[in-house]
Amino acid sequence: MKRCVDENIKRSLTELLAQEGYDVVRVQDELELGFEDTEIVTYCRHSERVLLTNDDDFFEFEEHPGVLFLVEQRTPPRDAVTAIRRIDRHVAIYADECGTFPMAGSERLDDGPLER
Repeated sequence: MKRCVDENIKRSLTELLAQEGYDVVRVQDELELGFEDTEIVTYCRHSERVLLTNDDDFFEFEEHPGVLFLVEQRTPPRDAVTAIRRIDRHVAIYADECGTFPMAGSERLDDGPLER
């Protein structure tokens, strides 16, 4: 799962994710500082990246590839990476069991509830 890290997340977390082998980019490296949220969501959707942020405005968008919300900026980067690793593991298990993992805005979500 590819990630895009919002400008409000510490650089140390982005660097640790990269060191751990994650495909991760920062908003300010791909776009520019101060870009509108709609443009960030569009970038994430087109590049198929889940956004890591602590800006709850992103929950207002219906079509995005996903948002990982970091509640506390003080969360140690190692703890955040551990949590992300656990999420990835559960997503992988779910995808293996169901054959796919629905993304927001995908046609798969319109097919009704997924059976387990």
